[in-house]
Amino acid sequence: MTFSSCTDLSKKPEKLPKTEQYEKLIGKWKLINSNFLPFKHPSFCEKLEKLELNSIFEFDEYGILKVYQKGKTKRNCNELQAFWIEKNELVLFDAHVGFRYEIIKLTSDSLRIKTEQVPLHIIENENMNEKLKFIEKNGIILTFEKIKNVRQHRV
Repeated sequence: MTFSSCTDLSKKPEKLPKTEQYEKLIGKWKLINSNFLPFKHPSFCEKLEKLELNSIFEFDEYGILKVYQKGKTKRNCNELQAFWIEKNELVLFDAHVGFRYEIIKLTSDSLRIKTEQVPLHIIENENMNEKLKFIEKNGIILTFEKIKNVRQHRV
């Protein structure tokens, strides 16, 4: 499955292929560890500028990602985002913008991904150079644990 800048995300998407990678990925994932907090998940939603531990990423079988700032939050804080897997990358598409996470590890209960997205709050911080060098050298590594399998049915 691929999307382009002309993709209409408002149309009913097709189910993802039934591959081992997608079977493992589909579900709700809670952020349990990161080498850099808070981190940024790209979206038009400003609240995603500072995500912390216990943030939730929910991947559904139709290729839609919902992000929740905290585990108990009932409403997702990101705009409509599509996702798919290409080799060792998790590709996300938000309206007209695409971005990628490197998949370091994906099992049925553990997900580790890496991004080099620099959070805006770092640029505004006086210790910017040190933090930018850290991200440039290491990236931001996010470790999730699966908390619930999600099978949503759209009408």
